[in-house]
Amino acid sequence: MRSVYIKLLLFFPVLCLAQIPVIETPDKKGGFEKDNNVILQRLNIETKITGGISTNVVTMVFKNNSKRIMEGRVTFPLPEGVNASGYALDINGKLRNAVPVEKTKAKEVFETIEKRRVDPGILEKVEGNNFRTRIYPINPNGGERTIQVTYNYELKKSGKNYQYFLPLNYSTEIPQFNVKTTVYQNANAPELIEKPDGSFDFTKKGDIWMAETHKVNYKPSENLRINFPQDEENQNILLQKASNDSSYFLASIGLNAQEKPKKLTNKLAIVWDNSLSGSKRNHSKEFELLNEYFKSNKDLSVKVYFINNAFEEGKNFIINDGNWSELKAYLSQVVYDGGTDFGQLKSVKEREILFFTDGLSSFGDLKLNWKQPVYTISASNNSNFSQLKFISNKTGGEFLNINENEPKKEVRKLLFQPLRFLGIEDNTEVTEVYPSLPQAVSQDFVLTGILKGQKTTLHLKFGYGNDVSETKTIDLNTNEQTVKDWEISQFWAQKKLNELEIFEKENKNEIKDLSRQFGLVSNNTSLMVLEDIADYVRYEITPPSELRAEYDRLVKNNRVQKDQRVNDLMQRAENITANLKKWWETDFENKPKTYPRTRRSQNDTMNRELQIEEVVMVGYGQAKRVAPQALASNSVQAEQMLQGSVAGVNIRNKDKKVDEVLVESDIINSGRIILADIKSDAEYMKFFDNAKSSEEIYQLYLNYRKDYKDLPRYYFDISQLLFKQNDKILGLKVLSSIADLDLENEELYKLLAYKLKQAEVFDKELWISQKVLEWRPFDPQSYRDYALALEDNGQYQAALENLYKILNQSYTRELAARDYGIEETIIMEINELISRHRKDLNLKKINPKIMADLPVNIRVVINWNKDNTDIDLWVTDPNNERCMYSHKETAIGGRLSNDFTGGFGPEQFLLKKAIKGKYKIETNFYNENQVSIAGPTAIMAEIYINYASGKQERKVVVFQNKSESDTRNRDGVLVGEFEF
Repeated sequence: MRSVYIKLLLFFPVLCLAQIPVIETPDKKGGFEKDNNVILQRLNIETKITGGISTNVVTMVFKNNSKRIMEGRVTFPLPEGVNASGYALDINGKLRNAVPVEKTKAKEVFETIEKRRVDPGILEKVEGNNFRTRIYPINPNGGERTIQVTYNYELKKSGKNYQYFLPLNYSTEIPQFNVKTTVYQNANAPELIEKPDGSFDFTKKGDIWMAETHKVNYKPSENLRINFPQDEENQNILLQKASNDSSYFLASIGLNAQEKPKKLTNKLAIVWDNSLSGSKRNHSKEFELLNEYFKSNKDLSVKVYFINNAFEEGKNFIINDGNWSELKAYLSQVVYDGGTDFGQLKSVKEREILFFTDGLSSFGDLKLNWKQPVYTISASNNSNFSQLKFISNKTGGEFLNINENEPKKEVRKLLFQPLRFLGIEDNTEVTEVYPSLPQAVSQDFVLTGILKGQKTTLHLKFGYGNDVSETKTIDLNTNEQTVKDWEISQFWAQKKLNELEIFEKENKNEIKDLSRQFGLVSNNTSLMVLEDIADYVRYEITPPSELRAEYDRLVKNNRVQKDQRVNDLMQRAENITANLKKWWETDFENKPKTYPRTRRSQNDTMNRELQIEEVVMVGYGQAKRVAPQALASNSVQAEQMLQGSVAGVNIRNKDKKVDEVLVESDIINSGRIILADIKSDAEYMKFFDNAKSSEEIYQLYLNYRKDYKDLPRYYFDISQLLFKQNDKILGLKVLSSIADLDLENEELYKLLAYKLKQAEVFDKELWISQKVLEWRPFDPQSYRDYALALEDNGQYQAALENLYKILNQSYTRELAARDYGIEETIIMEINELISRHRKDLNLKKINPKIMADLPVNIRVVINWNKDNTDIDLWVTDPNNERCMYSHKETAIGGRLSNDFTGGFGPEQFLLKKAIKGKYKIETNFYNENQVSIAGPTAIMAEIYINYASGKQERKVVVFQNKSESDTRNRDGVLVGEFEF
């Protein structure tokens, strides 16, 4: 079977507003859309509840109603503080549980296996709160695929009740709909506040309450909301026995938390995230919060600031007697555009800051310059809660989640000094107690940790600021509070993980260890399913329990060969360097065109050919497929024979020696680069035909954006128009919006990096390239893009080291085969750095066998942003001879690197000495084996004259493949020309 790419984007926790998954399939524009091609055929939700906790298992079956193989994308949001603790995928009709694997290894293994047309599954965590599953293949004519997600959830306190809430509103019918809820050890009957239909009622069996419903062709319109009455000071304590006489405990403590009035500020800053993703926040809830705030703090000054890809000052407002209508009108008219760059945040003078944002900084790292209390406020389904909590924690503010909690309740954190948990009194019988940081509490509080021994008493400290004002006592006793069939350890691990992630960089290793041991998805650990037991052995991944016996047998008997990695590329690099030197030292003389000859002249030619005693052949690979005409006429081919060269082979006399030493001035040749104006053929471009100024272009862009808001190509094309108008500020704003379209998407970020390089926004090119490297450290191209961005930023030593890493790293055989021949491009780039910046470089660790002076008149390199894609580079010289994948050497010395039929490129053309005339540069879009949200493949061409010399010049062209349906454009796309 073709690969199933289960790519789950689990963002940091948020309210579960859409737990019924939405299935989307690729549209014809490079995005995803909701349609009836792939439907949710069956939905099973099983929940078990005890005390203040629940475990939820959601099973989804997707059906393909179309006549072709389809890919589907499923989005599954989870509540704040919740991580996926289980994942399964159907393999040969049976669900197989996933196992934890280090994130980068999981992705590398996944992509390696994918190339063998096998079906792995991977669950990843990125920024935000969403699980996102991409399912492929779903076979045609009724084919089905099944996934299952498990998560643990702490119930919220609502008045005197714990409350369980499951949103079930869904826009279409579900052919098979099943919900089952089981409540354990609850003396009083659960109260159904909302229920899916009239048949869903609890019945009691012993000390268990159970309710379930099974529906066919059902469209749920009501949610499920259950109350569990509790005493105000009630405690629920659960323990799970573990090894070494230890137990995990979880204590839910009811509180009657009193607040203290605080002095309200009269100078307030509102920092409003107006990036493109900011448009998705619930502004009604944000305005409700402000309305409640100004009811109490009635007279003050408010200064508004905005953050997207830049930080801007807004207007000042004076609030009198709580009247904030002008401020509300102003915020209601905000235009949301641009990426999000928290590195642009500037100091402000006001005494407190209300920061309205989703916390997702897609275009730069956080630089926290604020010293005053910052209250971070989330009103979005997708929020980076760890980042928001970090900001509020570091500045002495509070985090407000008005997406999950009522604004009327959360506003009290702004108006009052809340009761805070300040820790526990020293007790040697417990360890690893969480939360370990002070935090505000309201009606309920959950404490978890590890108990050594059988019992102990804990004293919990609460107070205001850092002053303890009261203590609560809880008794832990394994004989009375131990429960069976409940993974209390998972709740403990989840609680610890959430706290560790607030300071993620400092806790990276501990997060990795915790996630691996408890099977939690984190930024360092993924959950993975493999189809073949041999692959678990090959990649040394411990399988789920049902496969463990077979796995152990194969390992014991050495029945499966472990993955044989390609240890490094250095030997190959040495050979290619030697090959390049021979090519560079070869004399290629341009002969005049030949004309039809008489028989006598032909015989003379034959006699000269017979005088060649011996030849040295230097070849670079064979043609892979039937190619367009490489030579303009037979006369050129005859010319090649005369000067000792045929397509793909160089011929030179064995006795010829290069006695002269060429200096740089012998290579430098005056010429110029002429770039083609590659215009987009998208339908929306007609709206901009008559626009004369950047302001007019930008307004039209905003006017039509609603119809194209999810298409990266729209932002790419319009930013191009703005850059042509020399409006770098607006061009960058529009371009950076691409970063807000999707999360942890290397295709989008590569597209961004290409365009930022072309626009000479080198600092952002570097940041974007570094993010791609973090996500894909197993790709040589990730290091190369990052290294070249470092060079653009003047960081030459770091650039050299990252290029050199490509030759020293190990790779899976499949990925090494995909990128076979990349060494030739890397060698040229290493030596260009050395030739131009030798005085800034430490070369002690560089292998001297790959060092060479190789200046050339012409160099062209193309890269592209999608894996499994084949783009070809063509260069046609003044003799009308085309250098291409099937004709890699030309009569005048043109040389083309390996043909990359998968991966991201690069392909490189070199010509040491240019002859007079015009050279044509083209790209040919040969094949693409995937459809993605990034839209058409983006291609970047870097065009140089006098490369690796003191007179080097570079121009960059970036464009997207014009027609998504055209995968065999035989004419090529003109990128530019050289004139010498």
